Amino acid sequence: MELKEKILQEETQIFAKKKLLEMFPDLSEHRDRWGRTRLMSSHINGVADEVFMNHNCGCCDDSPLQAWPYKTVNGIAVFSNPTCFCVGEKYAYGFGDRPFDDWEKDFREASISEVAIKKIQEYFDENKMEDFDDDDDYNYLD
Repeated sequence: MELKEKILQEETQIFAKKKLLEMFPDLSEHRDRWGRTRLMSSHINGVADEVFMNHNCGCCDDSPLQAWPYKTVNGIAVFSNPTCFCVGEKYAYGFGDRPFDDWEKDFREASISEVAIKKIQEYFDENKMEDFDDDDDYNYLD
């Protein structure tokens, strides 16, 4: 990318962020543990209609499951404030995810939309815990 194109791209991003700041005066940036920056605003909490789900760690058998409610505004994802909620964990004894008891409580206390809460419940419904099959023989030496 040439310098001129890079500057134009940066100016476009700055202009878009300024417009969002006019819409959401409390707009701020959140940086996660990997250095990824997300825009966030408490004004999104009640209107979030999408949820990004991820496991906090890829190596742990019981890695925490995180939910990140957001709404796309003018082509940019704006996340709720708080940005991230820990809602469960990988099921260590099989497949799927184990929801934490009362995971919805934190969402309701933060006035997160029912649409976002429903999407998380749908995620759990689609990723139910399933034990490893004890009858499976994974002897790779045969």
